[in-house]
Amino acid sequence: MPEYQFQGEDGGAGMDEGAGMDESMGTYEDNNILGAVLRRRPQQRQVARRPQYPQTPAGQRIYGAPPLPQSPFQPHVSRLRSFLGMGFATWSDLDGGDKVLEVQPQESFRGERLVVDDSFSSGAAGLVLVRRVDVGTMAQSPSVEQPAPAAMFRPDVTYAKLDMQIAYRATRLQVTLGVTSAPGAGETITASVGFYGQWIR
Repeated sequence: MPEYQFQGEDGGAGMDEGAGMDESMGTYEDNNILGAVLRRRPQQRQVARRPQYPQTPAGQRIYGAPPLPQSPFQPHVSRLRSFLGMGFATWSDLDGGDKVLEVQPQESFRGERLVVDDSFSSGAAGLVLVRRVDVGTMAQSPSVEQPAPAAMFRPDVTYAKLDMQIAYRATRLQVTLGVTSAPGAGETITASVGFYGQWIR
């Protein structure tokens, strides 16, 4: 049973000191309390601490930008079927060097099909070659020792789908082209390049 502290005993309340009550006792059970002033111990209230936020000298809370993710993985994103143009390359007047087409997507993009459309002037000969395709510093083919013919990537080719790495925002995407022979004086070879793929938002 709960106990209480006893204070202010009244000697005139008719209680006999010889009845077994000891004045030196400081506590009584509920059944033996008579003419006593009861005092309970106050309960301590638990106050939850509020989180501390950075504030201005005027006391206004400072809202900071959320931290960037530690990994490039983007959960809960939407993927749109889209395209990405890489530009075009031109060889003329005995120019047979390789051409590098480069873009930096402003949103994440995953290429799924490369399209190369080439054209030759009447006197030009040779083949357009795809030397390599890179996302960042990673080549998108198992080997870059030998080029692939651009005919593999013409618009009318079937079974040409690719599984490329994702070019995250501002990541360099490159296509390196070449030709088997330089065009003669006054002749021109032109190759236009683009991707079909997923625009990741």
